[in-house]
Amino acid sequence: MSSAASSGYRKTSAGHKRGISETSPTRSVMTGDGTAEGSYKTARQSLRPLPQPPSASSPPSLQKSQHGHARAHSANVSPKARCAGPTYSPAASTPDVDRPISSSLGRSGSIRPRSMASQPPNVHGAVIPAPDLTSLERSSTSHLRNLSKLVQTPEGEDFSMTSPAPSVAGLLGRRQLKRTDSTRGGRRPGANEVGRSAWEERNWMDKQRKFLAAYEYLCHIGEAKEWIEDVTHNPLPPIVQLEEALRNGVALAEIVQALNPGRSVRIFRHPRLQFRHSDNIALFFDFLADVELPELFRFELIDLYEKKNIPKVIYCIHALSWLLYRKGIVDFRIGNLVGQLEFEHHELEEMQKGLDKAGVSMPSFSGMGASFGAEPEPEPEPLPVETEEERIERELRENENTVHELQAQMRGALMRIRLGQMMQNLWDSEESLIDLQSIVRGDWVKQVVEYRMNMRRFAINIQSAARGFLVRVRRKRRERRWQESEQDVVSLQALVRARKSRAETQYVRVQIQKQDHGVRNFQAAVRGALQRKHVRDTHEETHEAGQSVLKITAAIRGMHERRKILDDKARLLNVQNDTISLQSAIRGLSARCRMQRDAASLAKTVPAIQRFQSASRGMLTRGDVHRMRKQLSQHCGAVLDVQSFIRGGVGRRTMNEVLASLSHASSSVTVLQAISRAYLLRQQQARKLRTLDKQKAKVTTIQSFARGVAIRDSVDELRRELTLNAAEIVQLQALGRAMMLRIDVGTLLSQLEDEEPSIEALQAAARGRLVRAKFHEKQKFFKANMEKVVKVQSYVRAKLQGEAYKSLTSGTNPPVGTVKGFVHLLNDSDFDFDEEVEFERLRKTVVQHVRQNELADQYITQLDIKIALLVKNKITLDEVVKHQRHFGGDAGRLLTNTEISSKDPFDLKALNKNSRKKLEHYQELFFVLQTQPQYLARLFRNIRERAMAEKECERIRHLMMGVFGYAQKRREEYYLIKLITRSMKEEIDHCPSVQDYLRGNYFWAKLFAAYIKSPRDRKYMRDVFSPIIKENIIDNPELDLESDPMQIYLSAIENEQLRTGQRSHRSPDIPREEAIRDEETRQTFIIHLQDLRDIADQFFAALEDHLHKLPFGVRYIAQQMFESLAGRFQQDNHGHILQIVGHWLWRSYLQPALVEPEKFGVIDRGLSQEHKRNIGQVAKVLGQVAAGRFFGGENAFLQPLNSFVGESIQRLADIWSNVIDVPSAETQFDIDEFNDLYARTKPTLYIKMTDIFSIHHLVASDLPTICASQDDVLREVIRELGSVQNNEHELKHVSTSEICLTLNPKLHNKEDPDAEAKALFMETKRCILYIIRVQSGANLMEIMVKPIAMEDEDRWANIVHDELSTNSRRRGAYSESASIVDLAALSYAELKRTALENILRLEQLGRLTRHNHYQDLLNEIAIDIRTKHRRRIQRQRELEGVRLTLARLNDQATYLEQQLKTYNDYIEQAMVTLQNKKGKKRFLMPFTKQWDHERELARSGRVPKFGSFKYSAQELGNRGILVAWHGYTERQWQHIDLTISSNEVGVFTLDGSNGPIAMPGASAQVPLDDLLQAQFNNTQFMEFFGSGGEVKVNVNLFLHLIMRKFYKDRDS
Repeated sequence: MSSAASSGYRKTSAGHKRGISETSPTRSVMTGDGTAEGSYKTARQSLRPLPQPPSASSPPSLQKSQHGHARAHSANVSPKARCAGPTYSPAASTPDVDRPISSSLGRSGSIRPRSMASQPPNVHGAVIPAPDLTSLERSSTSHLRNLSKLVQTPEGEDFSMTSPAPSVAGLLGRRQLKRTDSTRGGRRPGANEVGRSAWEERNWMDKQRKFLAAYEYLCHIGEAKEWIEDVTHNPLPPIVQLEEALRNGVALAEIVQALNPGRSVRIFRHPRLQFRHSDNIALFFDFLADVELPELFRFELIDLYEKKNIPKVIYCIHALSWLLYRKGIVDFRIGNLVGQLEFEHHELEEMQKGLDKAGVSMPSFSGMGASFGAEPEPEPEPLPVETEEERIERELRENENTVHELQAQMRGALMRIRLGQMMQNLWDSEESLIDLQSIVRGDWVKQVVEYRMNMRRFAINIQSAARGFLVRVRRKRRERRWQESEQDVVSLQALVRARKSRAETQYVRVQIQKQDHGVRNFQAAVRGALQRKHVRDTHEETHEAGQSVLKITAAIRGMHERRKILDDKARLLNVQNDTISLQSAIRGLSARCRMQRDAASLAKTVPAIQRFQSASRGMLTRGDVHRMRKQLSQHCGAVLDVQSFIRGGVGRRTMNEVLASLSHASSSVTVLQAISRAYLLRQQQARKLRTLDKQKAKVTTIQSFARGVAIRDSVDELRRELTLNAAEIVQLQALGRAMMLRIDVGTLLSQLEDEEPSIEALQAAARGRLVRAKFHEKQKFFKANMEKVVKVQSYVRAKLQGEAYKSLTSGTNPPVGTVKGFVHLLNDSDFDFDEEVEFERLRKTVVQHVRQNELADQYITQLDIKIALLVKNKITLDEVVKHQRHFGGDAGRLLTNTEISSKDPFDLKALNKNSRKKLEHYQELFFVLQTQPQYLARLFRNIRERAMAEKECERIRHLMMGVFGYAQKRREEYYLIKLITRSMKEEIDHCPSVQDYLRGNYFWAKLFAAYIKSPRDRKYMRDVFSPIIKENIIDNPELDLESDPMQIYLSAIENEQLRTGQRSHRSPDIPREEAIRDEETRQTFIIHLQDLRDIADQFFAALEDHLHKLPFGVRYIAQQMFESLAGRFQQDNHGHILQIVGHWLWRSYLQPALVEPEKFGVIDRGLSQEHKRNIGQVAKVLGQVAAGRFFGGENAFLQPLNSFVGESIQRLADIWSNVIDVPSAETQFDIDEFNDLYARTKPTLYIKMTDIFSIHHLVASDLPTICASQDDVLREVIRELGSVQNNEHELKHVSTSEICLTLNPKLHNKEDPDAEAKALFMETKRCILYIIRVQSGANLMEIMVKPIAMEDEDRWANIVHDELSTNSRRRGAYSESASIVDLAALSYAELKRTALENILRLEQLGRLTRHNHYQDLLNEIAIDIRTKHRRRIQRQRELEGVRLTLARLNDQATYLEQQLKTYNDYIEQAMVTLQNKKGKKRFLMPFTKQWDHERELARSGRVPKFGSFKYSAQELGNRGILVAWHGYTERQWQHIDLTISSNEVGVFTLDGSNGPIAMPGASAQVPLDDLLQAQFNNTQFMEFFGSGGEVKVNVNLFLHLIMRKFYKDRDS
């Protein structure tokens, strides 16, 4: 029965269960073709006479529902007739009864209420003959069988009705299941039910045995549902829907609320608050902690919220019910409904599929009450026994409605028979009826058509008038509305224009800010250039006109001086006589007066005063003269210039003013001047004469002073002349002094010549003492500051070394000394050798670990499936144990971390000549597949075209990664990315358009996904994403990036209610357009968008900062994709193609690490749902930018970010442009197609033999697609290898673990044209390296022509002994090259001669030139030094990557070991349980051999723990178990017995005896593991009893006997 039907009921329209009957008019209209003719045909066909009365099925059992039960969910519906025949007749009116939908209703059934007034009167026009009713005796419907019995026995004595199965208490409509007397009414009769036994008809559970787990689980859900409803008093959804209903946690929170009535509990019920539903579950978790429910019974949040483990949730509810009952919190137990419910087949099937898909283990619900110390439920009281008459009366009363319905069905059948007879008469006059109907239909059609045409014309006229009126009205309204809103429209346009202008301004500003630094630098450079140009031009012009300017300046000065002198002379000439007279008079008078006074006053002290005056005057005069001279000497030129300029300017200005004023009145002024001059002159002469007469003495004094001044002026003039000639005077004085000094020195030297020895000794002693003192002082200082001295020395050395290395790495032509100083870097030291060995060892270990983990994972997966089948009783335990011993008897050996066996695959003991040849061909095959990517690229395209299964693609992907060594080495990584790019180009070349390429699902993408799982890529993703996610997402609990305004609005309402404690006045049921208008919502929405924009901007900044760390392989593949797409689709824009490449890089490489950071190692812990939601919002924005599209449509509310998206698209395009700007793979890896041809160390490959055969089969099966040419190298290799089956047989003795293949080329079809020149150049470089280490020089040519000394030969001998000897572990530079000269056997002279010969040959080839002293050789050596350094760094990175990979593989192996241990423990416990299982006590025939054997064991107290069985050898031989017993013939086997016993789990003891006497040496311990291993290895026979006669047994039959006797029920 349907669980949905058991918990909810609904009323439908009246009618039969299977729909409206064929005689119903409604049915006739609906099933026709829509025309009157079709309706008539349908009615005519439905009224055909029945060939025989139909067989009706019994109606379902009906029961009256009990109203008021909490979980019954009953509804008042009327009973309904049900029949299985093709026709239907309404039944007689019966009173309405209340009944639920019971299990008797089928899947397509429904309950339809029926009105009593709608029932027509019963008309019985025909009688069903008795034979027809007798044929219902074998009907599957009980009512029809009872009717048949009633016909056979008219007295009705044998008439009886079976009582329906009682309903489950509390669940009306759920029928109890019983093994003997349960019935299931209402089954649809069918042909396949004829002949079924009564047990099969009644026992429903036997038919649903395969869904036993699902049925029991549904019953437990029903128990939990019943208990929750009893606790909360609230109805729950049906059982099959309860899992989904529990996810929101509302029911669990209601349990907490019901059990804590005094506690205020907030339950989030609304579906839009799904992000708060976890709070409901958290509330339930707190309640579990309060009631102290053990952790064993609890579940996790994701078990319920994400439906990870719903059975654990139901298990927790059961445990909680028992715990609460034990503590007395509730006073009722949880029910037990197992075996009491029925479910539809599809419900059980869906539930079983859900359990299988979830893959969770089903908890054990049995015995839970005992775990909590609850008392067992009391046995129900026995029902009272009723008599046969009471039973018949009760069943008739209970089935009264059923009898009425049966009668109604019978009446309906009779009515249909009568109607059939009536219709037969109508069919006889069918032609007349057709004619009449055609006439009626024609007239009716004409009337209808005419009426419709009239109405159509009328409707068209009305519609046209109405449309015209509506159009005019709408137009007027629109014009009026636009006129009214003209100002608003203008304002809106202004706002739009302003917004657009601001956006453009902001864009320009952002662009300027982005290029701010560059613009400033450019402007500064332009200004500097212009300024320098201006200064240079000015300087040039000044330099060119310098002489002219000097001449002009000198001329100007001369002119001014001459003009000044002329003016002065003219003025002095005009008043010369008067001035002389006046001066003489004044001087005379002053002199006389002063002389008189002085003569009187100084008469007594004339000598002293004279001496003092002379000294003072001399001193003052000298000081004044000196100062004046110094000042004048400093500013003479400038002062003269300034004075001349000032005087000239003042004079000219004054002169101009005077001339301008006098020009107007020149005549009057002239007369006035003459009169004035005359008068003034006369007055002046008169005054002067009177004054001179009065001052005659003073004038005399003044005259004396004037004479003194004149003398002093003459002295000053003399001194000035001496100053001008100071150099000559000083030179003259120096010559004089020098002559005198030489005379004195000569005299002194002549005196010291006699004491020269003594003086030298004294000087030496003094100098020694001074030097020793300085040395001791410096030594003391150095000792006190030794650490600083060492640091300074190291710094200086490092700086010098760094400058030298910088010149080596970045210089164009490094000198010989620099190259000589760093030539040791080309040698492979012990450290390099150890690193190579360590890397090779780790590489082997990684390959082994990968193989082991893959094998163990496959094994554990299969073991898990087999254990699941064992739990469902699909397989037996022996099959599980066989699989457990599948790999050598011990599954734990799969994960042992042993080293790869060093066994040589070409061991002569294991291989013959043909097998060795096969392995050599396999080496050639893998070399071709590695180095020629076109073959595998075509294979990948064929795989994609064939749409191969995902599991097979995964297997091929593992094989391909194994072929390339999981890209652990530089060479393998190079060829792997070459394969990916070639496969990509192969697919692009076959795509007609870009859209077709984007829709493809390519195999190279799967290979790329495996390639980027390296620790290097995980480290890059961690460096890019980890800081941003931790800082902005994890460490920011307040962050919310919700972009849905509706969710923000509802959160705001909820927060307001939490804050105020009152109901918010805002309505939650509004559209998003109104929600965004809310002020708080809008502000929050803007903040969220700003945060979203800022975080996205940080991601772009992180990508830009870490762009140089992006692995080369990813960048190179992106570059090749861009070039291939651009070359294939040349008509498309390159920017669009770059966008496609960037979007692929984002979707395939970056986005998975951002969306699931914990999976890719970006963060170290899991994320909450809030964190994941925020990251999802950020990923949405970044994905939109990467896709190059703006927001719109369903993301309309993110359209404000479109301006940011537009800027970021351009920004991301720049990032993608930098991503694809990488050198070629050959340059990066320093590998070309000829490396493997002349390399001394050949590439190796670690691979399993099974993988070799799989790849051989894969290539051979698609060979026509891979290489179409018959002369292809790959075809030749496959042809030489032969078939895979033969190779497997021939190489079966090779180790099954990983073997090491040395890859060799098949054919050298490609020859390097410069191979000879390259080899010669390499040999020359090797010789030059040793030559420059022996000799030194300014350049290489100088060293080569320098003669050889004995010291040079000694140095060469030391180098040969240290580096070139056979027992030296160090590898010199270029030692891996194939050298044609043994340098160790050459002398140094021969070495130089060989090098010179090679240089001359290279010069002839044009590779070297002597014009630069053969500097090209040193440049190539410098390049090799730089490359060697990069190789070492790359090897360090490879080592680090291999170690990280190995650590990750060890973690995975640890996890697999734990999982494997769990499964092994389970199997071991199952074996112990089966061996301990007693089962039924077997009945042994007395006095048989087994009976005597067990009796003897019991008497002696030697009964084995797990049983013992004794067989005669003849009996085992007859069964085929015993094949041979050495020393005994088959005739003697009847006297020999073999005993099989077990006293230890999995170990069996075989004992041979001759009668009661044990045979000596005939005893053996046989572990079950050995038997299973032998069976797995297809070993047909095994031998035991080595010393007492070998016994040979058949392995399969012997194992079958042990499994049947020791691991089955003992009665088997």
